[in-house]
Amino acid sequence: MAAGRRRVSEVPAPIHLEMGYTTDEFASVLPLAMRDWRVTGRSPGWTVIDGDGEMLAEITIAPRPERALGALRLPVLQVQIRFHTTLVAKAAELQRRFERGFQRGGG
Repeated sequence: MAAGRRRVSEVPAPIHLEMGYTTDEFASVLPLAMRDWRVTGRSPGWTVIDGDGEMLAEITIAPRPERALGALRLPVLQVQIRFHTTLVAKAAELQRRFERGFQRGGG
């Protein structure tokens, strides 16, 4: 098998996150984060398909109670990424794109 196409016997474990996004913000950022990969579906669940037509993962969200810090209110989403690919490099690339796409600026 070509380099970067190494398969594992099982799909990677799901990733569980809590993110400070509203549902609408998440829905608008996800397709941009995946760049040239196709994102189908709508809230609360999306499918990510690579350029070869392989379904890589399903991403689901669930709103949680907002966090309050005095007068400041922060949205909270529970996010789950369930992988369908057994290709290590594809799963790692999806995670890299997701993390970079949802990274917020800071100082």
